[in-house]
Amino acid sequence: MEQTPTENATPVNAAEPTVESNPANGKIAELERKNVELQAQKEHWREKYERDIVSQKSEEPVSSGDLAEDLYSEEGKILKNELKTLNEKFHVLERKEARIEAEVDFPILKERKEEFDSFLQDEENKRLSVKKAAKLFLAEQSLLVPEPPDRKGLEKPTSGGQPAPEPKLSQEEVQDLMKNNWREYEKLLRQGKI
Repeated sequence: MEQTPTENATPVNAAEPTVESNPANGKIAELERKNVELQAQKEHWREKYERDIVSQKSEEPVSSGDLAEDLYSEEGKILKNELKTLNEKFHVLERKEARIEAEVDFPILKERKEEFDSFLQDEENKRLSVKKAAKLFLAEQSLLVPEPPDRKGLEKPTSGGQPAPEPKLSQEEVQDLMKNNWREYEKLLRQGKI
């Protein structure tokens, strides 16, 4: 009896394992087995995904406004509203105080009050502190005077600020000395008496 290449070879001894004669058939069977495993995994994850989606839909989160309404009693709601209004008032007072400080630091802001108010109302500038907004406003308007740089390392002025000494002689006597006694005039001038 001759074996065809597609048939399994029967072992001569019972101890010998069955060996497939065609290696392509073995690979195909192995690939089919892996494909079945992958399909099972795919189905498992798809079912898990669908369960998670359904559970999320059933547990829809309550909006924060509704949650806050349900959590507080009537007294709590009243206190919360009062606290909110007090915080708003506090922020307004802080802003006014910062505005006054900015006007003290930069007096030109008083003169340009309307322009500065409109500058503060801009969305980009609302987030800035009043002092930073004032500096930015003045810089944009070219009104911010830069402080002169320190002159470190330069010589200190020497005796330039002293007043000239008062002469002990009258103008007429000095004129007379200059015309008649030049050497005496020069001597007194060098001594700083004239």
